[in-house]
Amino acid sequence: MNLELLRRLSETHGVTGSEYGVAAVIKEELKGCGVITREDKFGNLFAEKGSGDRTMMAAAHTDEIGLIVKHIDEKGFIRFAKLGGIADQILPAQRVLIHGMKKKVHGVIGCKAIHVMKDEERKQLVTYDKMFIDTGATKEQLEGYGIRVGTPITFVRGVMELENDLVVGKAMDDRAGCYALIEALKKANPKNKIVAVFTVQEEVGLRGATMSANAVKPDIGIAIDTTIAGDHPELSEQDAPVKLGNGPTIVVADGRKDSLGGGMIANPLVRGWLMELAEKNGIQYQLEVLEGGTTDAAAIQMSQSGIPSACISIPSRYVHSFSEVISKRDLDGCVELLVKAMESRIPF
Repeated sequence: MNLELLRRLSETHGVTGSEYGVAAVIKEELKGCGVITREDKFGNLFAEKGSGDRTMMAAAHTDEIGLIVKHIDEKGFIRFAKLGGIADQILPAQRVLIHGMKKKVHGVIGCKAIHVMKDEERKQLVTYDKMFIDTGATKEQLEGYGIRVGTPITFVRGVMELENDLVVGKAMDDRAGCYALIEALKKANPKNKIVAVFTVQEEVGLRGATMSANAVKPDIGIAIDTTIAGDHPELSEQDAPVKLGNGPTIVVADGRKDSLGGGMIANPLVRGWLMELAEKNGIQYQLEVLEGGTTDAAAIQMSQSGIPSACISIPSRYVHSFSEVISKRDLDGCVELLVKAMESRIPF
């Protein structure tokens, strides 16, 4: 496994709407690999390899959850809005980086100290609208740095290795998917035309995948993303049976809790093909029905007159936090499965 590449992808800053730094890392990594890259006006990065009369689109999103400046008060404290799904309880005391046009500034998310809270306040969740960012700077200084309403804000976290081949870092959703797609492109000798799309603005509505699928017009689509690993306390196996180290998941269906609406029901032919490739090549995998989220595959399958689609996901503990834990073995398995798919003819 190329830990240094995963580190660069994870630690590069690129919240929804400001993903250009991640695209630059990907383009640099794909140089000399027989891959043709281009970008559209929206920021999606396309990487093509192979040829033929059949096209496979493989998508991994580049954006990470983060914040955006909403207001700066007269003392220089910053109020913010959230970009993507972030639980309020993980925000206090987080260290952030505010991406001013002239200067990047570090800050910390503050809120009222527990010592001065009333008894009833201590029992309640502090919501994000009662938080602020403290940079130490005045309003005039911040404005001089090019920080204003709309400036993106990211979280400061480095990649660390844990025991038993585990890795923790920010934005593994979906930089781990970007990693898998990059490595598969480098290794594969495709039997079809492969159009890998590193999409933007997935976290706010699958926007990049929607327009890129309409542009590519593929015969099949595969999204690569992360999913919830439930092998830790306070989460039952029946609610989240996926485990770290047991291989990537092939998603059967996903969507909203209680109904699976708004998500994807994987095309049975694509799903069956991926399962067959995994079993034939000794690649360990898991099957999953995910309630409570979806991926770029949901947008791809609804494009044009309908595109047979599926999703391969990398198990992750603490998804949509800033310390997401994944397994090197699962990531390697995802790469291997993608390579086999790219090197196989589409059988339908």
